Amino acid sequence: MNELPGKTAVVTGAATGIGLAMARKFASLGMKVVLADRDATALEKTAAEFGQAGYTALAVECDVTVPADVERLAANAYEKFGSVDVLCNNAGVLGRILPSWQQPLENWKWVFDVNVQGVVNGIHHFVPRMIEQNTEAYVLNTGSVAGLITGPFFAPYNASKHAVVALSECLHHELRAMGTKVSVGVLCPGWVHTGLAKLEEKLPPELRAANAGIEPPAAAVARDQSVRQMVDAAISPAQIADLVAGAIRHNRFYIFPQPERKADVQSRMEDILAESIPVFPPAPKKH
Repeated sequence: MNELPGKTAVVTGAATGIGLAMARKFASLGMKVVLADRDATALEKTAAEFGQAGYTALAVECDVTVPADVERLAANAYEKFGSVDVLCNNAGVLGRILPSWQQPLENWKWVFDVNVQGVVNGIHHFVPRMIEQNTEAYVLNTGSVAGLITGPFFAPYNASKHAVVALSECLHHELRAMGTKVSVGVLCPGWVHTGLAKLEEKLPPELRAANAGIEPPAAAVARDQSVRQMVDAAISPAQIADLVAGAIRHNRFYIFPQPERKADVQSRMEDILAESIPVFPPAPKKH
């Protein structure tokens, strides 16, 4: 998809972080943007910003875990703009930093509902329409480098992002096998300077009771502190958005904003092929 101006992009999780940065980038390129987010206050603020900038945008309050919401999002997008050329299934959550067995079952369900089922809902309600358009289109699923490597205390997040990467690959194979004009990409960033790591603030009210009184072990506390430091020093969402725009133009599938993290992926793949015991952090290999 060489030309983006005039095309329509739908972005979930568009009111903050990477989603907001992508929406801003698309709009600055002359695209029409559908802003979707479950946070009505943040969404209203974003819509006002886009209006003041003179961008063509539609704001739709949407919880990606609710199929009816995503169906309504698709209906509104097509009713307003007639087509959707870029779909960014971007909404995601990190969850708490805890050992797998300490994670309340409610945490597992929440992370998978948003990170995996949210992508599934987007595919289900948009891709058939995008195929029917019979024009070049692109589906971007926000995965993570955590969908290609593993580490301690993020089991729900790691597992969910592995699912997103696998789902994206399956979707790509299916769309190619059917000869459609829809391409797929999976965004695999490392740490990004967003609010994703504000763990307690991100927990919805219904999960706070389930998490009350759970004391993480010292190793998890140390990992939490390390994560916050890495997030503070990480690349910006705007840098991610610039890379995404280029990837869409060139129909790239894997998008690594931090190429240095490929070494971690390679290390894990070599451990798998060698049937070695997993190591964290990944051990440098001698070649």
